[in-house]
Amino acid sequence: MITLVPSNYPEFLRTLKEQTRTAQVKTALAVNREIILLYWQSCQAILLQQQREG
Repeated sequence: MITLVPSNYPEFLRTLKEQTRTAQVKTALAVNREIILLYWQSCQAILLQQQREG
């Protein structure tokens, strides 16, 4: 059985890979942002607690 690959298949595959990579980068940036925000909030809470406790 011979299967012919459409002529636009390489471009189609490249586009899918590019979209996947873009989504991965956006996801990583969003996660990093949330982690940094969590650390900042944690530090703020520690500082506030230290100010209260002396």
